[in-house]
Amino acid sequence: MKRQILSGKIEEIIYAPIERGEDLLRGIWDICGQKDVKTGLLLDATGCLNQVRVHKISEDPNAIFGIDFAEIPGYLEVSAHGIIGTGWLADKSITPEPGLIRTKHDTGFGAAGFVGHETPYCHVHITASNSSQTICGHLLEGSTVASQYFEVVIAKVSGVLLRAAYDKGAYPANYYHELLPA
Repeated sequence: MKRQILSGKIEEIIYAPIERGEDLLRGIWDICGQKDVKTGLLLDATGCLNQVRVHKISEDPNAIFGIDFAEIPGYLEVSAHGIIGTGWLADKSITPEPGLIRTKHDTGFGAAGFVGHETPYCHVHITASNSSQTICGHLLEGSTVASQYFEVVIAKVSGVLLRAAYDKGAYPANYYHELLPA
């Protein structure tokens, strides 16, 4: 199979705390913005959350796009990893369709979303466990930090650009990743 393959280099490893009460996803976006991470990897996010919000594979065969949204209260021990890119709108006047915004936490562009054109985007897989259950899914806004020692480790990558692109049209067909040489 012929596939697009691009190479990049790890430029920097960033260690940063996420503060108690802070939204984990928004904290990661903030760190990426401060350190100008256009493409990278969330190597690790480890700590304790008050609650976790995820979108996960649905057990219901009739679920829209085959996914469900779940929120579990804490305290939750968590571990997470993922890819980091840049949100990209082909037309900067595009706004999210009403069906993409489910709660006050959702940005609207994709499952974990991005705020707008050229803002940080993270596709994070998170596993969280409390005393009675474990869940795995895509990290969503509304997952808040419970401890004063929550850390993330981010690898900043150069040489390749990952864009989470959203174009006019129906979701999810018009939501995709683009890989470009940087």
